[in-house]
Amino acid sequence: AEMRFEDAIGLFLTILADLGCRFPRYRIVGRLEALVSLRRTVSMVKQTPVEMLESLPVMTNSSKLVSAALMSRLGLCAWFGGKRSFYLLILTITKMVQMTLSFGLFEFSATSFSDLGWMTLIMMGDVDAAQSFAELALKMEENNKLLWTGKAKLSVVIYVHILHHVKTLHSFSKPLLEGYQSGMRTGDKSFAMWALLNNVVVLYMTGKPLKVIEEQCQTSITQTVELKEEEKASCLRTYWQLSLNLMGSSNNTVEFSGKAMDEKEVLLSTGPSHVTCILVKMSGRYELGAHLAIEKRDQQFLRMKGGVMDAPLFWFHRCLCMFAMARTNKAKERKYMAQAKRIHKELTNSLKNKNPNVLHYVSLLNAEKAALNQKKYQEDDVRKLYNDAINMSARGGYVHDAALAQERFAGYLFNSVGDLQEAKYHLEGAIQRYTDWVAMGVVEYLHNKYQDVLAGSSTNGYSKYDEIQICGVGAQS
Repeated sequence: AEMRFEDAIGLFLTILADLGCRFPRYRIVGRLEALVSLRRTVSMVKQTPVEMLESLPVMTNSSKLVSAALMSRLGLCAWFGGKRSFYLLILTITKMVQMTLSFGLFEFSATSFSDLGWMTLIMMGDVDAAQSFAELALKMEENNKLLWTGKAKLSVVIYVHILHHVKTLHSFSKPLLEGYQSGMRTGDKSFAMWALLNNVVVLYMTGKPLKVIEEQCQTSITQTVELKEEEKASCLRTYWQLSLNLMGSSNNTVEFSGKAMDEKEVLLSTGPSHVTCILVKMSGRYELGAHLAIEKRDQQFLRMKGGVMDAPLFWFHRCLCMFAMARTNKAKERKYMAQAKRIHKELTNSLKNKNPNVLHYVSLLNAEKAALNQKKYQEDDVRKLYNDAINMSARGGYVHDAALAQERFAGYLFNSVGDLQEAKYHLEGAIQRYTDWVAMGVVEYLHNKYQDVLAGSSTNGYSKYDEIQICGVGAQS
């Protein structure tokens, strides 16, 4: 029978204790020790001169090398063991960083520093320290061939969990693909496939043509299935089916069922924890998005600090759901607005911390919030905010988000202002941008549903129900 993670953790703890490396076995004591160790280790690294960190020798102590290898495996088991063993993950990371500082570089040194950055984000919210540790890990890996075996994991942790807080996603494809190639060469197929998957996420989030994304998904899925990496394949199928829906290459425009996947089967399976979140944030079902309860297992991945790089995308769409429901359901407007404001504040705080990847999200949410607060904002203010959101997205190359902003602006102009002419102008602009993105399914839907508005007639314009449907399609982007 396959060994359970709890059994494996117990075995590693016993062996490590025999080697003189002891870990607490009880969670209450372990959690306290992990927090203390994390803060102490972060302080140690900060106080160590950069010159010393960049000129560390190679570790030669055989006993320490064995301990480091065992701790690496213990950390992996602790990660898969979930919340109960999370303190052990932190302790393995801090102990390996301390070993590097005391005895020199070993195979897992660079990844332990990148993991330290990740834990610093999750537990302390220190973006600057996390970035510093991530960049130090990259230098270690670059300067020492001994550390190249961990490049796949390094690229995933650093770019998927850390650097997206401070660097634009447009620069991420190259290092992720290098991580994938390195993982395939060194036999780290699991992290190689995570790197390949997250390259697809980058392509989607940065507004690359859907046809490019669809082709990349199809090619990547073939490889992940061959390598029996089903968890990554499930995630890739989600993006593949999403692309097919938006391109108009599927009979279903809202449900994720078709050539790539069956939504019901994925939701009921034991697939990756964030598949459900991806489905909700992309499906455009605003009411479902507004009421979805986030599973505990997904919370760690969807943290604003330390979560996956598409966590802000999820929160953006969830917030948009809240604002859309507040606009159409006056009886529950206060409830939806309260939740939307909390998410909006989190994204705004991320922007204040110099996250370049949320500027266009915050810009559109600023406009949505203002459109619902007519007592505070004049019509000209709201118009300016929507135009700012459109321009921010367009200048950043986010053609899909620029289309969504124009679509939302058109709804506001028609329903709240009654300006049919400008509403038509922005609806046509949204259609052109969706066409540029190859989202022909959305284009066809908008043409069929709002042909009278596009013809300049208000006899069959937007109703409040229609607006939710428009936003629903747009929110898929």
